[in-house]
Amino acid sequence: MTRKTAYWIGKRPSDGKAWQYAEHATIIDDASQAEMIYRMYRRYVKQWNDIELNPEKCLSAHTHEICGAAVISSSIHKFVLHAHNSSYQNHWILEVCLARGFSMYYPGGSCGLNTLRSIDDIRSIRLHWSQAGDEVFKAWLNTEKEINSANGESEEYRAKSSY
Repeated sequence: MTRKTAYWIGKRPSDGKAWQYAEHATIIDDASQAEMIYRMYRRYVKQWNDIELNPEKCLSAHTHEICGAAVISSSIHKFVLHAHNSSYQNHWILEVCLARGFSMYYPGGSCGLNTLRSIDDIRSIRLHWSQAGDEVFKAWLNTEKEINSANGESEEYRAKSSY
């Protein structure tokens, strides 16, 4: 009888779920990686809002990709990226769970995103992967930083207005 390997490596979050095609997951608690992910999210929000909040720009210019990784979700609860090849080997899924109290500012028909005020707006960061996907993710994170760090970050956090 073969023994099944554990899905969660290290601490398992109480609300942690397994993703299809992923073999392992871990909570990223490395401060330097967390900082890089925080900066990456702020750059993504700036890029998104530069298109969404400018009436002169075509909305078809929106990107749902960051350096080849697909943006699966960008809600007030979670930001999810997924990178894979056609056979799902060495793929990874990054889940950035946002802290309670983080809110959308742009009401109505706008899809503008609010930026993170600080790294404390992130509740947890989880990486799910198969085969060597964790190493592929680390390489991707460094590549994303090199390519996009000059693009600037969204600085403006808007508090929820009282109505």
